[in-house]
Amino acid sequence: MESTIKENLSPILGVIGGVGPHAGLDFVHKIFTNTRASRDQEHLNCILISCSSIIPDRSTFLLSGGVENPAYGMFESARRLYLAGAHYAAVACNTAHADRIFSPFSKMVKESFPDLKMVNMLETCAAYSKNFVRLGLLATIGTHRSRVYHEYFSADGKCELLEPDEQGQELVHQAIVNENFGIKAHSHDIKSEAKNLIKNEIQRLIERGVEAIILGCTELPLAVKADEAQVPLIDPGLLTARRLIELAAPEKLL
Repeated sequence: MESTIKENLSPILGVIGGVGPHAGLDFVHKIFTNTRASRDQEHLNCILISCSSIIPDRSTFLLSGGVENPAYGMFESARRLYLAGAHYAAVACNTAHADRIFSPFSKMVKESFPDLKMVNMLETCAAYSKNFVRLGLLATIGTHRSRVYHEYFSADGKCELLEPDEQGQELVHQAIVNENFGIKAHSHDIKSEAKNLIKNEIQRLIERGVEAIILGCTELPLAVKADEAQVPLIDPGLLTARRLIELAAPEKLL
């Protein structure tokens, strides 16, 4: 009797993780928790690739150079997803969507793997947020200084992005990357110092009149939850995970 596994295999979702590792894991968790399924076999097929060693730090590349463009490591990750059969994929990192990184990455993927549909996290976030007028943004220094979110949100000119001041941006950045208390270093046990730095900047943005705040780094949702602020906290990773489900099997989207 011949196996029918190949014939019955539903679309495979791919996640380029490792940027950082726990954020990629959290992204996959969001796929599972937003899928309508009552038993194992009803869940979508999903592959997480986490090759941190070949993807240099995105902020370092954008701010000071001295490292290879992360686009090449991301492309190698996409290649492995493609060979594993992925149909739809996303990069679980906001900073990686800066034009200097994401444009060459997208070009390489389209030319080499035209059947692999990459979902752009920031495009997805911009489409969801189009009805807000004043949005706050928390992110890494690389994301702020590259103005990657401004690239995606300036198309219609209706949305104003409010960012922390220079000191606030540095404090949030340290909450993410600091080796002693940052989220990347302590993703399994988020330190209160990191949480408090983030919550303080959220409060300052609320006092400036924002209607919602974008958690513009995939590590931030690991430290702060949607119900911990007086305004909606927009998680681009969650939106993108839901978009992947919608593309692969819209009837399974919760």
